[in-house]
Amino acid sequence: MLVNLVSLPADAVVQLPPLVPPSNHTLPAGVEQQGTLETAPVKLDGKTLFRIAAPAVTNRSDLGTQVPVEVRASQVEGNLQRLLPDTWSHETAIQPANLNVVVETVNGFPVLFAEGASFAQPRVILTVTDADAQYYGISQAELASQWQDELEQNLRQALEIRQPEALRQTLRTFFKVLIATISTSLLLGITWMVLGRREKALRQQRHWQSSWLQTQPASTEILEADQATPSPTQGLIYFLSLQRRLQFVRFLRWLNFWVVAFTWAIGSAYVFRLFPQTRQLARKLVIAPLVLLIAWFVIGLINRLIDFTVDKFIQQLAESQTLTQANLQRINTITKVIKGVKAVLVYAIGVLLVLQWLELVPGSVLALGTVLALVISFAAQNLIRDLVNGFMILLEDQYRIGDVVKIGEKSGLVETFNLRITQLRNPDGNLITLPNSSIVEVENFSRDWSRSDFRVEVAYDTDVDLALAIVRNTAETMAQDPDWQAHILDTSEFLGVEHLSHQGMVIRIWVKTVPIQQWVVAMELRRRLKKAFDLQGIRIGIPQQLWIQDN
Repeated sequence: MLVNLVSLPADAVVQLPPLVPPSNHTLPAGVEQQGTLETAPVKLDGKTLFRIAAPAVTNRSDLGTQVPVEVRASQVEGNLQRLLPDTWSHETAIQPANLNVVVETVNGFPVLFAEGASFAQPRVILTVTDADAQYYGISQAELASQWQDELEQNLRQALEIRQPEALRQTLRTFFKVLIATISTSLLLGITWMVLGRREKALRQQRHWQSSWLQTQPASTEILEADQATPSPTQGLIYFLSLQRRLQFVRFLRWLNFWVVAFTWAIGSAYVFRLFPQTRQLARKLVIAPLVLLIAWFVIGLINRLIDFTVDKFIQQLAESQTLTQANLQRINTITKVIKGVKAVLVYAIGVLLVLQWLELVPGSVLALGTVLALVISFAAQNLIRDLVNGFMILLEDQYRIGDVVKIGEKSGLVETFNLRITQLRNPDGNLITLPNSSIVEVENFSRDWSRSDFRVEVAYDTDVDLALAIVRNTAETMAQDPDWQAHILDTSEFLGVEHLSHQGMVIRIWVKTVPIQQWVVAMELRRRLKKAFDLQGIRIGIPQQLWIQDN
């Protein structure tokens, strides 16, 4: 047996005609492809009655004599709408009982007609085609019988809701829903204002408690719970409790807002579905925004529930009395950073899920990702440096919220700290915002303990031993004062004469204090030294000058 081999060119390709049209084109809304058939829904008053079929279209820009399935479905829906009276016109309404759907064979195909007393002749609804029968897997006659019952039932229902009495009942229902929606909104508005006043009161209490905590020592030991005066740790526990209560009230206000939003959204959807002319509009204008509203609500709810869980965990740690105030302060700082990162992650995941629900085409997502990558590469370089430096500051525990620091030429109380920025409140009350990438050197005036580097200048002719004794005794007496004992840790570290000049002697003493209390301790020590020097007749240093007159 001889086999002849035929050589083909290297670029020759044997192509077979495709059995199924290529699916790289976008189908119209509602159209689905099933093998070599395409189907589209037939709707009446927004309700899908059934689906009709037609051969799949290969190229919708060049149809030729082919009728796409969506065009055929639109023609059938138009035939159905012409059978129904205009609700807002004064024409005589068709009685539902007088409408019948019949099937007749025309040119070998079953054709459904509508008959009624007000029709001069039967009106065509649709023809049952071979594609329809192939899609449902039954004969044309059986399918025509099924559609006959379906159309007759739904057309009569459509006529019934268009009767004058039904229209009046629909209008009454509309006004009831409108009044109920407005009344509910007013009640929720009152609740919103009450919760707003409660939130304001809790904010004031939290501010007062925070101010009190800043004046208390950050003791390294937990005080007994049954002491007469509250310990700083107990004060911090109360502060955390206020913070949780404030967050709960804010959650209630947030929930109140969403209840109002859902009330109007659901009310609007219900009203749109009351009238047959607006039911299809309800699906387009209300359903999709309502789903997006629900998605946004769920994302926010998850975010706040995680906040509640984190705050409850922190308060349980504080109530266990196994932590110092300094450690709790650090945990509070870390908690705020975690909440910020968590919020970004939760909302980012939520947005991705919403985009997936919207069924964005992969090409659009890819193009969007490319654009975002370019934007980030040019505009987010400083942001990345901020995040990295902020993470290192947090990891190394360089400062915490509530610390007094000096960063470069700026100094103040740390009010806000996250991975992006640090905010300081300076003595003038100004809020200073610093990007974390600009932070190179940090001076922390309140870590573990502080020191008042106190200097006082007395007259040159003062008894130096007497002056030193007065300074030492005044500092020790102040350290034993019940009002100042909790603020002063040690007064014996350093004491002596630092400088001699024509103005006098500079006496220097170090007073070790609890964090952030060095300035108030220094002010009180100056006041007491002034009174002690006055009692002993010691004068403050005065510049001395000698004038020599040459005769």
